[in-house]
Amino acid sequence: MGLYSGSASYVRYTLIDTPPEDIKAFVLKRLKDYSFHEIDPGSLSEKSIGWVSAENMASTAFDDLHFVKEPYFVFSLRIDTRRIPALTMKAVLLREEMKLKKATGKELLKKKEKEDLREQVRQSLIKKSLPVPAVYDVCWNFQRNSILFFSCSTAANDEFTQFFLRSFDLKLMRLVPAALAEHVCATHQKPLDLQRLAESLAHG
Repeated sequence: MGLYSGSASYVRYTLIDTPPEDIKAFVLKRLKDYSFHEIDPGSLSEKSIGWVSAENMASTAFDDLHFVKEPYFVFSLRIDTRRIPALTMKAVLLREEMKLKKATGKELLKKKEKEDLREQVRQSLIKKSLPVPAVYDVCWNFQRNSILFFSCSTAANDEFTQFFLRSFDLKLMRLVPAALAEHVCATHQKPLDLQRLAESLAHG
């Protein structure tokens, strides 16, 4: 579930790198530079990825009103993907192989002929496929340099961290429970002894 839903699942990150001082102007420019663009129906592109408004997945209108919620930046990552169902590919390919055999009078097709035909079928089906969108909300506390990504999917988190680095030139570190504890203690300048904590919990 996302940021604007009644309940939410998220993964917590912290910035490893230091962002520029004028962070609002910096993030605004990068959001616009790497905003989402829909897949051209006539192209062979199978995926498009980019930033959109958290309030409207079709909007890339980024300004103070639409992405700054002091002390947070709020926006979304949209990923559109065109996929060909395996059975659809198989059915169309078998049909086209039968047509080619009939047209050429061959009982068997050569390996190269099959490969060429498969690619022709794939390209034809891709152009006919409608993109399936996926949208993931992002909440960035720019005062604490902490970020919430609203998905626990491994694939989605991999896409997010890679595209975040590409967009902002800033590396992220995922805060698993142990790392989060260390991060909190370091922030408050207090020592952390995980082994001692585990032993105390084990003994009640």
